[in-house]
Amino acid sequence: MTFEPIAQERAWGGESWLVSAMGEGRNSIVTNGFLAENDLDDILETYMGELVGDSIFEFYNLQFPLLVKTLDVRENLSVQVHPDDEIAFERFYEFGKCECWYVMETSPDARIYLGFKRETSAGEFYEKCKDGSVDELMNVYRPEPGETFFIPAGTVHACGGGLKIAEIQEPSDITFRLYDWGRENNPATARDMHLEEALDCIDYGPYDDSRFHSRHKGGSTPVADCDRFTVRALDIASPLKVDMDAFDSCAVYLCLKGSVEVAQGGTDACTLRRGEAVLLPAGIDDSLITPGKEGATLLEAHIREIKEKDEYIREGVSAEPEEEKEFNGRYKS
Repeated sequence: MTFEPIAQERAWGGESWLVSAMGEGRNSIVTNGFLAENDLDDILETYMGELVGDSIFEFYNLQFPLLVKTLDVRENLSVQVHPDDEIAFERFYEFGKCECWYVMETSPDARIYLGFKRETSAGEFYEKCKDGSVDELMNVYRPEPGETFFIPAGTVHACGGGLKIAEIQEPSDITFRLYDWGRENNPATARDMHLEEALDCIDYGPYDDSRFHSRHKGGSTPVADCDRFTVRALDIASPLKVDMDAFDSCAVYLCLKGSVEVAQGGTDACTLRRGEAVLLPAGIDDSLITPGKEGATLLEAHIREIKEKDEYIREGVSAEPEEEKEFNGRYKS
């Protein structure tokens, strides 16, 4: 299945949500095949484990397990953090947010701010946010195309200067803004800030660059592997057979470079170009991904088998909290 992109304007640029089932106005609409014009929420409700995988459906119920985006960053993102699943469920009845950034394109002044250089404390961090010097605590990267940064929940981060990013993440839109580069002090640009309520969500240890930062140098490169998703970057120069039995879930392929045709069984092939994504349901037979003459680079995302529910996850998680109206308006990135 391919989908109509969902454009999201932001203070720092914009996002294109490629595969999403995040509620009204944020559900991907299928553009091909016999399910064309249906949204992903309805498809999940109909096909359940056949779409996402049996253990994945047992865990997530009627919440699609991934959110896939591209980001067009022109100004600085706020210095921000996302809560883990436990805190997100306790406070918002939502999932937390781990995410993976693959750098597609950069300008000379592009920057990624990610995690702390050293052990710090809530008090020190708070003061640095208040006096505008929080970036002194953070690792600063000059990103290049092909670099990947895994951002666990609780990791303070930001970016800016001009770059395009492919993002794979948990199905969550909860963002705590901690510092907004001075925009918070101007009534014309001020947005809600969440510094005080986020202090207990933050990992104050140093960012583990050796584990969470990698560079795609060709072939097949694992770039993120956590309980919520597994991501590889793939260079393909010849047809790639995708055996869905190798996964315990659906799989998403996002085209980073070049173009590919994706075909399954006797169905018509769909074409993916740079910045477009396709969803392969868990229950289908083998698919074939054929690159164009110049080859292609893809991100592949799937979810490992989930054997047990975490104890804090409540039954019926797909139910909406009473606070959703406030949540949707206040905690967006």
